[in-house]
Amino acid sequence: MKNTALWDLLRKLLPGLLPLLIFIAADEIWGTQIGLIIAIITGIIELLAIGIKEKRLDGFVIFDTLLLVAMGGISLWLDNAIFFKLKPAFINLIFCLLLGVSAFSPKNILLMYSQRMMKGIEINPQQEFAMRRMIRILFWFFLAYTALVIYSAFFMSKEAWAFISGGLFYILFGVLFAWQLIVQRIRRRS
Repeated sequence: MKNTALWDLLRKLLPGLLPLLIFIAADEIWGTQIGLIIAIITGIIELLAIGIKEKRLDGFVIFDTLLLVAMGGISLWLDNAIFFKLKPAFINLIFCLLLGVSAFSPKNILLMYSQRMMKGIEINPQQEFAMRRMIRILFWFFLAYTALVIYSAFFMSKEAWAFISGGLFYILFGVLFAWQLIVQRIRRRS
């Protein structure tokens, strides 16, 4: 059950990756200003395409696109791509806040979201404990990853930043997911 909410979130995060990759390619070919403009246009086109395909606009995708336009616009205005580069970190910080509240406070927002999405499914205290433990692991994972994104935006090449803020996330998340599966199997056997 907890995996359904996480996969739903990952599916929503994926569209934000394309404008970042396009920015890197366009920046290499035409420069930072044109790269930013093309990335912003790509984000807007993606939002419209998702809206047409799904016949509704998801609130998170709208927020992600608005953040892309705002951060890209500030970067264009200041002629500095750092704000655009920090956009993935802002999304991650918001997600860290959500995970932190769910993991360390009595109000488990992710559990409430999961129950709302899967009406009629009861969660026993043991399942809730396991979910809270996983949320804590994800909180520390996202916090460390966000720090790496911020570091790469300021101190690494655009290519390194693009890999860290894009593909590396999915690789690390896959490793974390595989590790959790292995740990669960070991616990079941013992």
